[in-house]
Amino acid sequence: MPSEQVSRRRWIRVACFSARAPLSLLVMLAVLASCPVAYASHPSSDALAATRDALAGLDEFGALLLGAGLPIEAIPQGRSLSPVQAERLRRHFSILPYLPQQYSPRFVAHELLRYVEQHGEEVSRWDLSRMVQAYRSLFLLRQDGYLAAALTGEPSMCVGPVEVRDDGAGAFEMGVFHTRADGDRWRSADSPNLDKL
Repeated sequence: MPSEQVSRRRWIRVACFSARAPLSLLVMLAVLASCPVAYASHPSSDALAATRDALAGLDEFGALLLGAGLPIEAIPQGRSLSPVQAERLRRHFSILPYLPQQYSPRFVAHELLRYVEQHGEEVSRWDLSRMVQAYRSLFLLRQDGYLAAALTGEPSMCVGPVEVRDDGAGAFEMGVFHTRADGDRWRSADSPNLDKL
């Protein structure tokens, strides 16, 4: 490898200081074209493998945390979640900025983490994943006026601008779950009772 670098340097020097400018330019381009190029947008295969393995091991609760904007490396591992871990995650969420599509999953994650804290003992990941499923048909109003799926944050429909004085847009309120009644009609829905799940 060192001899390859020396020979490249020599050719660059020859190309730069030769009498013929067009030929030196061609030599310079040929040398640069033969150099290995590193792309920042192509991470190493080890990084991809670690991310793939982490994503493959996610349950519904882990996927919710990921959708809420939590980095993959911050998602807790293990078969249960303690109140201390739940508190740390809630604090982590409070300092992380979020995108509009992360609002609904973050709201649901906040409810589940608060439940674990108030429960006072570890809650199994299986139970948390079951609790996540209770939010499957619910929607939340985002700040941009869209009703979004509670688990994915995918917008369903725009209901209009959100006014600060009412915390809502028309018949919809922020922080309140909504569900589809029939057709295009919507109604308010209660938050799932996590103790009964």
